[in-house]
Formats: sequence, C-alpha cells, structure tokens
Amino acid sequence: MNTGYQFDGLPLPAIQLNNSLSVISCSQEASSLFGDFTALRDIVDEGSLKKAGNLLKPQKTPIKFELNFVTKDLELILADVYGKWDSDFSLSVIIVPKMDEMSGVSTQLRLLQNRLRETDYDLFQEKELTLKLLERVRLLSAPCIQLNQQQVLIPLFGDLTKAKVIAIRDPLLESIHNFKAETVLVDFTAVDRIDEKGLDEWEALLQSLKVMGKECIITGLKPEHAKSLHLMNSRLTMRFSASLLGVLSGNR
Repeated sequence: MNTGYQFDGLPLPAIQLNNSLSVISCSQEASSLFGDFTALRDIVDEGSLKKAGNLLKPQKTPIKFELNFVTKDLELILADVYGKWDSDFSLSVIIVPKMDEMSGVSTQLRLLQNRLRETDYDLFQEKELTLKLLERVRLLSAPCIQLNQQQVLIPLFGDLTKAKVIAIRDPLLESIHNFKAETVLVDFTAVDRIDEKGLDEWEALLQSLKVMGKECIITGLKPEHAKSLHLMNSRLTMRFSASLLGVLSGNR
C-alpha cells in the first residue's frame, strides 16, 4: 500500500481508490487508523459495504455520507465520508470520524429524555443534567479541527439555531485564535434547518471573524441555505465553494 498521498499533510484519513474501490494510495493518518489494507471493503463494516458500493459509484458531483468503519484495533467507528471522482478511474476520499464524546453524550441525553417522559415525579436534578448535556451536544456539534498552520475546519451538524450559535461562539473564536489560522472553512453539508435568529447570531460570529482578520469559506450549502447566506455575503466578506474536498485540494 502506497502512503505517498497528495493529502498527506492533513490530520485526517485520506484514501485514493480506483473504480473497483481498491486502494491506490493513502495518507499516513489512514494507515495509522486502519493499518494495512488494500481495498475499501477491508476497513468498512460488513453491514455498510452495500451502502458504500452504491454511493461511491462514478459521478460528477461531490459525495458526502456517513459510514461505519472498522479500525486496526477492531473498533467500530462512525465517520463522515467526503468523496470526489477525479476521473472515471480515480476517487479521492477524506474520512472525518465522528467524535466519540459526542456519541456518548447524545446517548446519555436520549436516556434521560426517555426517563423524563415516562415518570411523573420531580426529577429536578435530572432535568438540570439534561440541560447541561444539551449544551454539551451543541458545543460538540461544531468541532474546530486544525488542518494545517493556515486552515481550520468547522463541520456543522443539525439545526443552526440561536442557542447553538451562542453556545459554540466563544469556544470557536478561542480555538481559531489559538490555532493562529488565517482561513476558516465552514462545512454546511450536515446542517438541516437554519433558524432566522440563528442566522442573525451566525452573522455576528462571522463579523467577529472578520474583525480578527480571518477569511471565511463556506462549503456544502444546500439550495435552501444559499439564499440566506448570499444575502449575508453582501454585508460580509465570505467565499463559497461547492465542496469541502475542492477547497482542500486547492480548487475553490
């Protein structure tokens, strides 16, 4: 397996596959996470193989979906898969593992919410814990990932609401400042609904990035998101890209 891969500088697993989904080359991060493998089927959970084969067929548009992988330590992990066909015979894939902490917190939250629905006595302490877990989920739904000295990636998940933006604002600004990144890549691929007040708070967050001298590039927009963010762009300096993979490979 060749590890001399074009995205080797990324702190994320990256793989180049041929049209039969066999490995052409992979990044050091992919080798460290999955060990020695020669085809995608070697690292994808058996129950996800059919899904992977159906979604990774040659196509012109960028690909994004979730998939279960098996690490070299035989641990099952859920990850976002970003793919782009460079030609009919070459597919570039970047794997962004979901945060284990977020998964654990979400499980605890669901259990507590079920208990609150099923009981009719006072659960004040449990309610307090539920609120704290909700706040933690909001924080984890916008992790800040340093890609290199110049770029950080913020993949957003779920609805973009006022409460979420307020929760993630200070930690994100602090992380971006500490990383000393010049460019902030914000991926909207996994965003569902954008609340109007959430959009107002998001604009204020982008204004803060502008004051800090950071360039913001928005990727993965859905048609329903584009109009709102386009209007915002008339007031703020932002750049848009059709896919995260295109930005990471230098094609904005």
